[in-house]
This record gives sequence, C-alpha cells and structure tokens, in this order.
Amino acid sequence: MPQRQGSILVSSTPAPGSTVAAPVNELKLRFEPPARLDEVTVQGPDGLMPMMVHAVGEVADYSLPVPGLRAGSYTVNWKATQGGETHQGSFAFTAK
Repeated sequence: MPQRQGSILVSSTPAPGSTVAAPVNELKLRFEPPARLDEVTVQGPDGLMPMMVHAVGEVADYSLPVPGLRAGSYTVNWKATQGGETHQGSFAFTAK
C-alpha cells in the first residue's frame, strides 16, 4: 500500500497564508485525488460559519459561495472522503 504524503487538498482560493482583498465571496477547493467534500466551516470575526455542501461523489473542484467575508482573519476547516478514507485539514487566510 503506498504511503500517503501530505494533504489531498492541493490548492485553494484564497490560498493558505494569503492576504486577499475583501470582501471574499467564493471559496474554491481542489482535491487530488478527487474526493467527496463532507464538511466545511469558516471561522472568522463573525464567529463560526458552517457551510452547506452538496457533494455528488468524488470530484476534484469545489466552488462554495460565502456571504461576503469582510476584512479579518479566517480559518477554513474541511473534511472529505476519498476512496473510503476520511481526510481533514485546515488553512488560514486574511482579507483586507
């Protein structure tokens, strides 16, 4: 069985550690290999925002509308399933 290296989340917009212009209206996630996104929450100045996810199977790209995230620091937590295994992680970005 091959050893898994790193996260199956290979990119996001906003990118981890980035500073972007506010407001942020969309969160994009790319998984490799493709995965079923089960749960996403965004923690920011307005508290914890759980997001509705309607995964239709294991896909690579997700585009999630967010409610105009204003200036502040945000942490995105995600959980996904790929090949029967659960993966999870988080990343942070700043909106100015």
